[in-house]
Amino acid sequence: MSIHVHVRVGVEWINDFHPTTCHQNDLSYCDDQVVGFYNHMGSHGHVQVFNWGDDNAWETDFRHPDFGGDSLNWSDDVHFCMVNDHGGNSANIVSFYFSNAHTNCSVPSTKMRLGKKNLKWIAALGCDAVLNTDAAHILAVWGGPMQGVHIVCGYIGTAADSSWTAGLGGDFADDICGGDTIAGSWVSRAYSFWTGDDSIAIAAGVTRDDAINRRESENLDWRDLNVAATNWLAWKYRT
Repeated sequence: MSIHVHVRVGVEWINDFHPTTCHQNDLSYCDDQVVGFYNHMGSHGHVQVFNWGDDNAWETDFRHPDFGGDSLNWSDDVHFCMVNDHGGNSANIVSFYFSNAHTNCSVPSTKMRLGKKNLKWIAALGCDAVLNTDAAHILAVWGGPMQGVHIVCGYIGTAADSSWTAGLGGDFADDICGGDTIAGSWVSRAYSFWTGDDSIAIAAGVTRDDAINRRESENLDWRDLNVAATNWLAWKYRT
């Protein structure tokens, strides 16, 4: 099966953190994963919009304007965004961490409004998209930030910074550009027995059946089948 729509793609990644400003341990493979995704999506004819790394990756690109951010011109101005950094999850709030304190070193999910403009799918490759698979936890973390986005892809708990998974982004892009479902491909590709990475994909829907259908069947051709309201979430995972 082939994909018939063109998808706008943007990625952000951070390997090098500044000890005097936004101190975190340096990473090594964030660029390999997301730039691989970006390049493979482009090779399949999709539209490459931005590839921001290290000091050029800013938390304001994910913060909604209601909270002083610029997400509608960056992460929410593409259909598929992938971000790879140090993630974190505390009190049911996910944070993305950046190396350049353009305004802040991190952005919490409480200040994200994913899908308010164009965003349909986001993959967060840092740690702790969720901490477990309990329904109450997943709903508390993502029920608020998912406001039009179709699917959030991420990890349960920590994600390894490893050469073993450096090719994840390219493999994932090849799958979905070939017609594979987004949730199914992510859960399969992002799981790693060798590095201990446990994968999860969370789909939104107006109804329970809508959310389940998107979890099981949605591919890139569903780009314009909008989620009018995030009334339900349905997820799949591999541990």
